Amino acid sequence: MITFCYIAAQGGCEPQLTVHAAANMGIGNDKQFLIDVISQCLPYIGYPRSLNALTCVNSAAKQFELN
Repeated sequence: MITFCYIAAQGGCEPQLTVHAAANMGIGNDKQFLIDVISQCLPYIGYPRSLNALTCVNSAAKQFELN
């Protein structure tokens, strides 16, 4: 989870963030949990990076559902 938050805060690493989101879903963290984590980080990482992170989580959730 720390790596997920760090990559989201860094910005510009959306492909890596999508992979980490999918890995989190693979170990049992659901989409809503990841959205809650991003919501908690929002004041620190800013609105644009939070929106990018949400896009990555949604993309990972779609990929995870297909497998």
